[in-house]
Amino acid sequence: MTAEHDQDREPPSIPAVLTDEQTARVRARLDRFAKGTSVRGCAKALGYARKYVRAVRDGVIRPSVHFAARVAHVVGMDLASLLGLSGGAP
Repeated sequence: MTAEHDQDREPPSIPAVLTDEQTARVRARLDRFAKGTSVRGCAKALGYARKYVRAVRDGVIRPSVHFAARVAHVVGMDLASLLGLSGGAP
């Protein structure tokens, strides 16, 4: 049997530093998630300090790849999809 399975494919390459577009995508998804909760609740769900979450939302700092992965996790998305990389699950 030669059928290709998802686990047989190479995963999309995740960049070490997010581009401006990827940063905007993470912030937009974070904003949508945070609308229904406090900064404290959002930070707790993400496992990050409130100050860090606020700084990302306000555009003071660029989110880390790990932070982007946490955002993807709490909103139920694949990281590659969140970052707009090909090969991500819809």
